[in-house]
Amino acid sequence: MVKVNKEEVIVEEKDVKTSIYEIGYLMVPSIAEENLGGEVTSFKDSLSSYGAVFISDEYPKLIELAYEMTRSVNNKKQKFSYGYFGWVKFECSTNGAQEIKEALDKNEKIIRYLLVKTVRENTMSVKRSYNRQDSKRKVTPRVEETEKVSEETIDKEIDALVV
Repeated sequence: MVKVNKEEVIVEEKDVKTSIYEIGYLMVPSIAEENLGGEVTSFKDSLSSYGAVFISDEYPKLIELAYEMTRSVNNKKQKFSYGYFGWVKFECSTNGAQEIKEALDKNEKIIRYLLVKTVRENTMSVKRSYNRQDSKRKVTPRVEETEKVSEETIDKEIDALVV
């Protein structure tokens, strides 16, 4: 807060807190393949209009869904078994994230989305492939040494337990 004079207006400066967010989204499959690029561009433009600064993203790919999803489009309930899945990681203010959430709720091109707060670093795990050179180190199984017991001893112990 900055005070100038008693007669002048008091000016407040609010600290704007920014965070890193990621949106995983599923777009309707009715978008033609050749129009998908334009839809993704308009989607990202709408995010940047709310103050999003992009860090990374993955272009949507058509996938088969694990279960059928429904969404109301043009006041009609539609069922989807396929969708274009993509994600975007960006930085913006908490107010901007709230506005983005409200805009995504109204976007009829999006079947579902997930908006999460995350970190800037890449959190994807890398799949390691099996390589014969990695198997130079041989692992030997542990074998416990046991005493050899005669059949007579075992029979005596069984008879003792049965009685």
